[in-house]
Amino acid sequence: MENLSDELLFRHTGISPEDLATLRAVERQLPLIAALENADIFLDIPVEEDTALVAAHERPSERMSMYEKRIVGEYAYRENEPAVFHAAHMGVPVCDIKALTQERRTVRQNAAPVFNDAGRVIAVLIREKDISGDLAKERKYEELAKAAGENVPMYGGVREQEDAGSTALREMHHRIKNSLQLIASMLNLAARTKDDPETRAVLKESVARVLSIASIHDILCNGKGALTNVSATALFEQLRRNLAALTPPGKHIVLTVSAEDAALDADTATAVAVVVTELVTNALLHAFEGRDGGTVSVGFTKGLLYHTVRVTDDGTGFEPETAGQERLGLNIVRSTIHDKLKGRMHIVSGPNGTKVSFDFKTE
Repeated sequence: MENLSDELLFRHTGISPEDLATLRAVERQLPLIAALENADIFLDIPVEEDTALVAAHERPSERMSMYEKRIVGEYAYRENEPAVFHAAHMGVPVCDIKALTQERRTVRQNAAPVFNDAGRVIAVLIREKDISGDLAKERKYEELAKAAGENVPMYGGVREQEDAGSTALREMHHRIKNSLQLIASMLNLAARTKDDPETRAVLKESVARVLSIASIHDILCNGKGALTNVSATALFEQLRRNLAALTPPGKHIVLTVSAEDAALDADTATAVAVVVTELVTNALLHAFEGRDGGTVSVGFTKGLLYHTVRVTDDGTGFEPETAGQERLGLNIVRSTIHDKLKGRMHIVSGPNGTKVSFDFKTE
């Protein structure tokens, strides 16, 4: 692993000894992360609003690094690596953003903030994937799509036009996903600046709503199958990862998912994601008041005519008849199931917990 000495870090970043110890602890994990991801892994330290210093670099062990020269000690700039600065300034992970390296190669970056004990971002952990080959294909497909739109005869016929259309659609989903993630990051940043717990909770719920829709586009742009259908298992697992972050501080709540696989069209998947997000959010925030924690379970069962979704918890329960007047989330659930999914919802709630289920037609 290549990294900067303590002396150089103190001189160029002004990092405190305590934060340096945290940084070194993260550095020790870089070889493991690089081996797991089989990718170049970096630690950058923000030094100015639009500048960060490359403090450490671990190269992949199973393939050649994308870098020919030593990058540690050089600077990264916002205009070239936006993911690094989104993660640093907003305090949230950012995934799959295009960047330009110091050696002028186009890559996609995943970036995650590194916090000190006071909750301040002191560095950014970065994983890079080379996409220069993908970009060459995209340019070829864009040329094919343009020529097809102008009715210019081309070699290969229908196949190239279909590939071009698929690439364009995948890129559209990718851009929508990135825009939604950026909105979620901005809402999350706003929540971190608010002192009022109720305001923070409302903003956090909004983050979950936005990310639930972003999950659909994430699956569509990264999936290897159809670009108009979403895998139910992939969707529910993505929702689990997003929603687990909403567990209130001090609570130990286990969120589990069990989903049979089925192909859902994008509109249906979006509606299902919105409903599940609202139900799970309600459970995480309200079901365990006065308790240390509990369990929230989400299940999806496919059928020939109807699919069924269940969200259950072992919390304190509530009064479904009156809660709708107070909780925006439950009103969203009712209207989405009725208007978008043309389905039916059932709620049973008592001192031992709450069970919510809804079904919707398979087509």
